[in-house]
Amino acid sequence: MKRKTSLLAAVATTAFICAGAPASAEDFINEVRLGVMDHDSSMFHNTHETSDPDINFELRFASPDFLDWAFAPRPLIGGTVNTGSGTSFGYAGLGWTFDLTEAFFVDVTLGGAVHDGETNGKTATSKDFGCRAQFHESASIGYRFDKSNAVMLSVEHMSNASLCDDNEGLTNTGLRYAYTF
Repeated sequence: MKRKTSLLAAVATTAFICAGAPASAEDFINEVRLGVMDHDSSMFHNTHETSDPDINFELRFASPDFLDWAFAPRPLIGGTVNTGSGTSFGYAGLGWTFDLTEAFFVDVTLGGAVHDGETNGKTATSKDFGCRAQFHESASIGYRFDKSNAVMLSVEHMSNASLCDDNEGLTNTGLRYAYTF
């Protein structure tokens, strides 16, 4: 529980610092996302952790000019917190949003994560993630109601790509709401 509290405090502090930074442009933070996820979703494999849901939150920032060459991804920070005894994690990375129509879009992210789960053996309620630092990626398909409000079906995955001895990974699925400033 102490690790989960420390992880949440670190993510919240980072979000607070970023949100409080002097924003010369009104686009510094340009989107906030909040969602509910099916923890360790059995859609992709046998569930090994809790069935308690996750709460996901994410801040997206304006794309800096030096990333224009890479289709202008937006830097992001976020966290997925399990409401029970399952693994929680904070993450950071880059996100790309591609419009399919005026209303429909797809979104992908790539980055890294730090989790509070097990790294030295599987237990009855936790996977063995092998190491604390992990890769994090997600994909969403979304619908915009207007210029500010959207909903998305999302899947996110965290694993170490076999860089550590164990690599059980964690895949969550869910529904997220996005508010664009």
